[in-house]
Amino acid sequence: MPLVAVTDTGGLDFEPGIAALRAAGHQVELIGADSAVDIRDRAENADALIVSFVDVDAATIAALPLLKVIATTTVGLDQVDVPAAQAAGVEVRALPPLASEEVANHALAGILAMTRELRAAQAATADWDFTLIPPPPRLSELTLGLYGMGQIAQHLAVRALPLFGRIVAFDPYAPAETWPAGVDRVEGADQLFAASNIISLHAPSTPATRHAVDARTLALMPPGGYLVNVARGELVDGAAVVATLDSGHLRGAFLDVIDPEPPSPSDPLLSHPRTIVTPHAAFYSAATERAYVMGAVANVLAVLNPPTPHAEPMPAAATSGADLQENP
Repeated sequence: MPLVAVTDTGGLDFEPGIAALRAAGHQVELIGADSAVDIRDRAENADALIVSFVDVDAATIAALPLLKVIATTTVGLDQVDVPAAQAAGVEVRALPPLASEEVANHALAGILAMTRELRAAQAATADWDFTLIPPPPRLSELTLGLYGMGQIAQHLAVRALPLFGRIVAFDPYAPAETWPAGVDRVEGADQLFAASNIISLHAPSTPATRHAVDARTLALMPPGGYLVNVARGELVDGAAVVATLDSGHLRGAFLDVIDPEPPSPSDPLLSHPRTIVTPHAAFYSAATERAYVMGAVANVLAVLNPPTPHAEPMPAAATSGADLQENP
């Protein structure tokens, strides 16, 4: 009986997925791996891995001779050595964008919380004195800048267009046909930072995007700007953000991701009075919690239980379109 090893759950409820895998004729083990070494030690007979955040490196792939597929509960594949898997004949399957709506809403919530000074407003209730709140800016007088124009940024742009005076975006790879109406395209990252009162990051982590937000690019922003990161922690130089907040040039930062994760409890970004930090939760909703698990399960079953002309359908829990489709 083929073995599916769930390396780490990423905090998700895997019970529906385990039930679907067992109904399809597979053994399932939750191995609780914290490292690639743990996977090698605990999953040597695995035919499939379901991975959330633990790294799967080349040595691990080589140590699992039965491995046929690695399915992630994430949209990105940063944690998997994809070339090593391909060389070993192991399929690697990520999820389609299942949480674009949630992440866009989370970014907008952060923008509104910062610009409306909700932290200061809550503190001011002790004296019931609104004059203790720094006067918030008017959104219709601000420019929102989007670094990246994938599905999440497109969702955010649609929500933000009625609120802001202008929206600009930079993405050298986004095709014109997917570019939202009403969003001005700039040709360089420096132009984006210089034009934007608020920068919202929506790009993958690559060598080209690492520390896209640093002391130099923050200095290009108009004074009193804001930063939003719901993408990848590696995009931001955290020390530069702290220094720019301390100087007052940056008025606020909303961060759902930090480099590294989890951050040290002493990381000044966590305690700074001008930051709001959430624990990599932008994707999270009742709908996506199930979709992330069942999407990974469906990817495993597509390899281990490929459909045949006379095959019985997979269990509904594993193949429900509602589980796998992106929210509209």
